[in-house]
Amino acid sequence: MLDMPGFESIVRFHFALLSLILFNWAVNKAFGFGINNNLALLIKLILYISGIFLFFVCLKPFKVVALYFSFFVMTPTVITIFYFAHGIFLAILSSFFIAPIMPLEADYSDNNIKVYSQFNGVLGRCCDYYVTQNVFYVFEEYIGDTPTVGHIDFQNAKIWLEGDSIRIEPDTAYRLRLK
Repeated sequence: MLDMPGFESIVRFHFALLSLILFNWAVNKAFGFGINNNLALLIKLILYISGIFLFFVCLKPFKVVALYFSFFVMTPTVITIFYFAHGIFLAILSSFFIAPIMPLEADYSDNNIKVYSQFNGVLGRCCDYYVTQNVFYVFEEYIGDTPTVGHIDFQNAKIWLEGDSIRIEPDTAYRLRLK
C-alpha cells in the first residue's frame, strides 16, 4: 500500500484486533462466553487508536481504505457534536455510535462473580442487570440477566450463590436463575 516501513504490519495488526473483537462478540452472543470486559475495552481502545493513526496515514496519497478508517475519526467527533447539540433524535443516534465502544464497569464485583448494568441506549429503560462468572481470569461466562424494578445499591446489598440462582438482597430481594 504505502511505502512507509511497518505500514502493512500495522494494518494487519488493526484487522487482527477487529477480527478478535468481532469473534469475541459472536461467541459471547452465541455461547455466553467471552473475553473479560476490561481486556475487551483495552483491545477496543487500541483498535480505535490504530484506526485513527491509519486514517491520517492513508490520507496522502488518498487510498480508498481511508474511508473505512474515517469511521474511527468520525465516531468521537459525532458523539461530541451530539453531546453539545442535545435533542432526542441526536441522543438516539448517539446511542448507536456509543454502543460499540461503551466501557462496561461492574456494579458489583466479587472474586468470581460480576454484576453489570446493561447498556440499553440513551433512552432505554433503567435497571437491567446481567451476571458473569470469571473463568481463568481472562474470560467471563454469561450466567444470566434480570430486569429489576429500580436501581440496586450494590454497596449495601447482600449477594450470594444459592443453588442455580444468585440471590441479591438490597431492600427488595431479586432471584436470578443461572442458565
